[in-house]
Amino acid sequence: MACGFLPTRKEIRDRYGNPMPKFHRTDILKIESRPIYAEINAASASVWNECLYQMSRYQWHRGYPHAWDFFHIGSDCEGWVDKHLSKSQPLHSQSIQAVRERYFKSWESYGVLKKRHPNARPPRKQKTFLTTRWKKSAIRFEDTCVLLSMGRGRDKLCIPLPPHFNMSKTEHIATIDLVYDHGQWELHFSYRYETKKNEIGDGVVGVDIGEIHPIASHDGTDTRIFNGRYIRSLYRHRNKVLSAFSGAISRCEHHSKRWWKLTRRKWKRIKTIDNQIKDALHKHTTKFIEYCQTKGIGTIVLGDLTGIRDRIDYGKRSNQKLHQWAFGKITSLITYKAKVLGIQVVQIDEAYTSQTCPSCGNRKKPTNRNYTCLCGFKYHRDGVGAMNIREKYLGHFGVPVVADMDSRAMKMTPPLGFRLKVRVASS
Repeated sequence: MACGFLPTRKEIRDRYGNPMPKFHRTDILKIESRPIYAEINAASASVWNECLYQMSRYQWHRGYPHAWDFFHIGSDCEGWVDKHLSKSQPLHSQSIQAVRERYFKSWESYGVLKKRHPNARPPRKQKTFLTTRWKKSAIRFEDTCVLLSMGRGRDKLCIPLPPHFNMSKTEHIATIDLVYDHGQWELHFSYRYETKKNEIGDGVVGVDIGEIHPIASHDGTDTRIFNGRYIRSLYRHRNKVLSAFSGAISRCEHHSKRWWKLTRRKWKRIKTIDNQIKDALHKHTTKFIEYCQTKGIGTIVLGDLTGIRDRIDYGKRSNQKLHQWAFGKITSLITYKAKVLGIQVVQIDEAYTSQTCPSCGNRKKPTNRNYTCLCGFKYHRDGVGAMNIREKYLGHFGVPVVADMDSRAMKMTPPLGFRLKVRVASS
């Protein structure tokens, strides 16, 4: 089988060097529904489906009759598909280009996934609707409206903006996406800024991402543990709401009036809870990044949890909690917020970091929230994980401490806990 993949973004950066560091911000604007929005997203889906067809033709021309079993992606593949795409679409040329880029990015992701999961399937499903993207050159602002360019000979799409829209940020707009989210049409504005050149220190902080405690950090002297029980309660509430609505919907006739009413109410409730979870994660990560800035931290070391869901099996109830564990979201929030301040974020393998004693190097699996070693070392379990992640990055992991245990214990400050302040409705 001849198999080739497009170069990854990391390979491109290594080949051509890193440009000026940039970061993105996204704002969401809810807009009133119009029939043309569904037509536009249906047109984007047709471009995606045509990419699937042209990929099959590309494989056939090179002697591979089945693009999904035996395939080859050469350096000319994306250009060949772009050349043979239909030019009579109602979309702007760069909106078509954005769909094609998204299609080939899915092939790039498939190439990475295939290395870990041999049974992974490449992108081959047709779509009915697809989010439409406009790039900077296709975006104009006029009075209180945003004008989005369409295909040649077609009028621009005019969408009114609310009075509170911040027009001062329009020069930083990179893209605008037209998104349909459970009955609500939205415009997603993506802003691109250059990273601030701040005076950052050379401190290193290790971070252990957990399910009970989302963030446990250690910077060499201080340990800070962020309590995540409020977030866990939101997930439990979400599961109960989803179960109750699913039971009621299952007793209705499919697509009946009551079926639609319950479905809309279900997603409205779920979206509210998801926003609460997102807000809690933002507050925890923002507080952590502010702490790193005040302490002069230059490098944040995170434990790499990739593939952990494939390795765990603790029973039905525990597996549900672990599979809803938002470690990827926490990692991405810390990464982009640190990037704004010029702080480097590194991920390393966290194997045995929660089981190894930082003092004597002995390995023991803790049975509760506290780690206790035979050498006399006692500390919070997640704090030990953060400590060892930091030591592993510095190359000292598992090296016994020669100093006397009593002096060692005096240097270890007790961990500080942080709990979210949640408003409680008065009775």
